[in-house]
Amino acid sequence: FFLMELVWYRMLGPVLGGSPYTCGLILSIALVGIGLGGAAYPFIMRGVRPSAGLLATTCLFEALAMLVPYALGDRIALLSAQVRPLSAMGFYGLVGAWTLVTVIVVFPAAFISGVQFPLLIALLGKGAKGVGKQTGRVYAANTAGAIFGSLAGGFGLLPWLSAIGCWLLSAA
Repeated sequence: FFLMELVWYRMLGPVLGGSPYTCGLILSIALVGIGLGGAAYPFIMRGVRPSAGLLATTCLFEALAMLVPYALGDRIALLSAQVRPLSAMGFYGLVGAWTLVTVIVVFPAAFISGVQFPLLIALLGKGAKGVGKQTGRVYAANTAGAIFGSLAGGFGLLPWLSAIGCWLLSAA
């Protein structure tokens, strides 16, 4: 997911402007999506037993959520051009236009990623016994993956495969 944040920044930078605002907006939308996905987990998964198959299904949906903006391609840039006149309302109008485009590209995959985290805890879980230990293991693995993904992606995969190649690799 951190690799995808780098890819989204690379791909949305020319469309939205490669400013710190763009980076912050992508991160904010990703965090909101992850948070809302985690909060929605008990409602979405009510009465559903956690399983490896269910995790695989969420991975498939996350891959599809990543591929839809890729498939939209230039339509994302055209949308950005269409909402650009909102900048006549000043800085906040411009940020609103940027937010709309970023939500379309980033939010769906982030939301599903947020659902996956409690699902992983539930898969490793054994009921109320050892919940802290199970949660800690998932957090540790998530943190290690985030560090590895951002370093390997930023310093290895992006220069080697390009942003488009990394986008497709992440979806695969």
